[in-house]
Amino acid sequence: MDMKINKKLFGVTMLIMAAFLMGAFFNQSEAKLKVIKAGVDEKGNQICINKSQVYLFKKNQAENKIIFYFHDAESDSAMVAKSFPDIESMDKYWNVLIRDW
Repeated sequence: MDMKINKKLFGVTMLIMAAFLMGAFFNQSEAKLKVIKAGVDEKGNQICINKSQVYLFKKNQAENKIIFYFHDAESDSAMVAKSFPDIESMDKYWNVLIRDW
């Protein structure tokens, strides 16, 4: 009987720890992750690029966008732009991107 309680306690503890770790992972800024969600294509499919593919990124203040240029064998000018609702959110993302690239 005592062994069953220990197993249940261990299982509950592991479940709680996993929940906290998942929360910490999903609470990270996207700029810290290895993959960047950078918008949608003409069909509405989400475009994600791996940071290792990116060779240049630049900030477009006038349009509240960060433009990522990446290597793509099928395209000479592969680029995606991530849009932001305001300058503050773009600057916050940019600062994390520069610091954690």
